[in-house]
Amino acid sequence: MKTNMLVPAIFVFAFVSLSSAPLAETSNKTVSVKTTDSFSFIRCHRQGKGIAVTWGFNSANVVSFAVQRTDQDPTDQYSVWECVCNQDANSSRSYKYHDINVYPGLMTYKVVALMNDGNTITSAMDQVRIVAH
Repeated sequence: MKTNMLVPAIFVFAFVSLSSAPLAETSNKTVSVKTTDSFSFIRCHRQGKGIAVTWGFNSANVVSFAVQRTDQDPTDQYSVWECVCNQDANSSRSYKYHDINVYPGLMTYKVVALMNDGNTITSAMDQVRIVAH
C-alpha cells in the first residue's frame, strides 16, 4: 500500500516543482533579417477578352521576368509551357502583363524571375477558365 501511494506522490511533486520554475526572460531587441528573393504574390483574372497577370517580387537582384502559360496539366512534368512575355525588371515591386491571345479552356500561368547571378526563381501557379469570347 505504501508503494502505491509513493508513485503518485513523486509524480505530483515533480509536476509542481517543474511548473513553478521561472520562465526564461524574453528579449525585446530588434533583429535584422535579410529578406530572401521571392514572389510575394501572383494573380490572374479575366480582363476584357484577355487575362491580366499581376505579380509581386521582393528583391532588387532581379534582371527580368518571363510570363509562361499552359493549357495542359500544370503538374505534369511533360507539359509544354509557352513563354508569352519577357519583361525587364525595374524599381517597382509589382508588375503586370495583359495576355490578349487566349482561347477557351483552363489557362495556367507562372512567372520565372531571372536573377543577376544567373539563377531563376519560379512563382506559384494561378489559373483562369476561359468559357468563350
